[in-house]
Amino acid sequence: MSLSMSKSTQFKINELVIVTKGGPIDISVIYEEINIFDSLFLPVMSGSILIRDAAGLSGSLLFDGSESILIDIAKDSNSDVASFRKAFRIYKQSTRKNEGLNSELYTLHFCSDELMYSDQQRINQSYDNTYGKVVEKILEDYLGVPAGESGGIFEDTVGIRNVVIPNLRPIEAIEWCAKRSLDQKQAPNYLFFQNLVGFNFAPLSMLLTQEDILDVRFAPKNQSKGNPFSEISSARAFEVVTQSDSISKQRSGVNAGQFIGFDPLTRTTAKKEIGYGDVDATMDKANDNPNASVIKNRSGVSNIEAYDSKKTLSFFSLAQNFSNYIKEKDPTSLSKLDNTESWMFQRKAIIDNLMSKRLKIAMPGNFQLTSGFNVNVDAPIFGKKFKGDDNEDKSLSGKYLIVASRQIIGYEKHETIIEVATTSSDVEVTMSSPEQQEDLLSY
Repeated sequence: MSLSMSKSTQFKINELVIVTKGGPIDISVIYEEINIFDSLFLPVMSGSILIRDAAGLSGSLLFDGSESILIDIAKDSNSDVASFRKAFRIYKQSTRKNEGLNSELYTLHFCSDELMYSDQQRINQSYDNTYGKVVEKILEDYLGVPAGESGGIFEDTVGIRNVVIPNLRPIEAIEWCAKRSLDQKQAPNYLFFQNLVGFNFAPLSMLLTQEDILDVRFAPKNQSKGNPFSEISSARAFEVVTQSDSISKQRSGVNAGQFIGFDPLTRTTAKKEIGYGDVDATMDKANDNPNASVIKNRSGVSNIEAYDSKKTLSFFSLAQNFSNYIKEKDPTSLSKLDNTESWMFQRKAIIDNLMSKRLKIAMPGNFQLTSGFNVNVDAPIFGKKFKGDDNEDKSLSGKYLIVASRQIIGYEKHETIIEVATTSSDVEVTMSSPEQQEDLLSY
């Protein structure tokens, strides 16, 4: 269907209904604001709706967790472009207060039904498969999501593993598997999340290298002869959440660190030094250059080789590959070992590196802007400019991954707030100069 727009923030509510024990109740005329949230780091979608109630619904309905809310919203009534349709479970009522004698305000909080269903179960089971196949099995057997019908991206992992789920809820078990999953380059960068498309189980490298869906521009809005179709890609405002935090990168192991492993079975200990390049080499990037800063300290050691910056201590199983006893008695187990030295230190470094460069952008309402998709940001320079100067801030511009989104549907407009992050930029990495260190020490 064609899309008709008079302004970029318009929307059309096709259905907004609370399903109760007594039947459906239309709340499209009494809501004040709807918020719908999703994130790469949250397994399910959630949201809230503020209601101004003059009909006494809150008194007649218990809001005991049995109610659901049906939401069907599109950009206009004649199109399914950038539309959203989903049922949620209402799990809480809060901030209930009276507004005079005839009405009251309260907030209803809702989430995907899979979360409440997951909280009612536990998994105590072993699997002999890839982590990806284990996740598929959990989704189907415990959450009722058939394999191949999750709606989002699903990418299998590398390596058959002997997986023992240690008494976890299904969603907790999936996140437990995601932390240990490796992609084709042996990078522990899998994420499990639900966005407006469906459930996703995919490596960060894949998400970062997908085509961008929108060019985010910064241009005047609401002009008398403006085109609402062009304004849908125009940001209202943006904020730099963080651009670079050297101390955080250093302490979280983004620059360098050390894994210390011990194996009680073979009574072996080992150390593994991990530098920035070791992790970065396993990750695909959205832009040309990594978000790295190479700085030499007063001892002449580079920060990406300062392996004492962070240390991770854990069990490991690599030493078992050299045990003649295990090779003789249980050789098949060696190919299914969960090598903690491959993911425990590196995964945190990968995630922290992604979140070290983040922007928050306010956009016209657009349900296509959801976690897991990329946008291209043309950030402007806000300082003094001369005629003919380039107006692009190259330190901020580039391809970004949406790591979280918030859809805000008020009574008159729909706005989308996205938080975007990237592990790379178009700015070349340079080494700190000796003069900088000399000035620092001699001043």
